[in-house]
Amino acid sequence: MTTIALNTPVRDLVAKHPDLIKIMVAMGLDGVTNPNLLNTVGRFMTLEKGAKMKHIAQADLLAKLQQAGYEVADHD
Repeated sequence: MTTIALNTPVRDLVAKHPDLIKIMVAMGLDGVTNPNLLNTVGRFMTLEKGAKMKHIAQADLLAKLQQAGYEVADHD
């Protein structure tokens, strides 16, 4: 299982794990498909912040990531 952290910038996560894009899009975090947003906002936007902005429960986010084979470190 691959370990990621919710407080890592989205741009960094996508660079290391491009398959996260389809998971994020499926959850409504579709800004990752726009290269301009990814290279600007993605430098400071995290999965945790994005989920809060889109009103996605952290438990749902964690469940989707775990279903996709990711272990999430440092979450509450």
